[in-house]
Amino acid sequence: MQEVGIAYFCNLLASQPIEISEDILSSIPSLVTHQEISSIMTIPTREEIKEMIFSMSRNRAPGPDDFLADFYSTCWDIIGTDLVHAIKEFFRRKVFQRNWKATFITLIPKVVNPTSFRDFRHISLYNVCYKVVSKIITTRLSVFLDRLISPK
Repeated sequence: MQEVGIAYFCNLLASQPIEISEDILSSIPSLVTHQEISSIMTIPTREEIKEMIFSMSRNRAPGPDDFLADFYSTCWDIIGTDLVHAIKEFFRRKVFQRNWKATFITLIPKVVNPTSFRDFRHISLYNVCYKVVSKIITTRLSVFLDRLISPK
């Protein structure tokens, strides 16, 4: 069963390299300036990081580190400085700490009596630090979305 599951999800989650010619890329108009792109990865403020922590759903399933967002907000006065330092360090180096990238994949049945892996929806459970970085970046990206995605 384990081998079948591993093979199924390796195939499902595998990626293939895509080659795009320079001719195609050069014909796509630039909708976001280089300055705007750079602003996405600027080092966040303590307030921005705290806002992201406190706006997260508190009791969502934990990632591999077993901490809920509720822990970070409840213990902010104790761990806030260290957390802010760690997140700012990501934005300085542009590299995730290895344990931040660890993920649990959980299977949720799509049907009453599942008989194959296709009968399950998979969700990824990330550590809170990864979610905070992701939330900061997506919040910053949201400013540009109306230029990048057609309403139709």
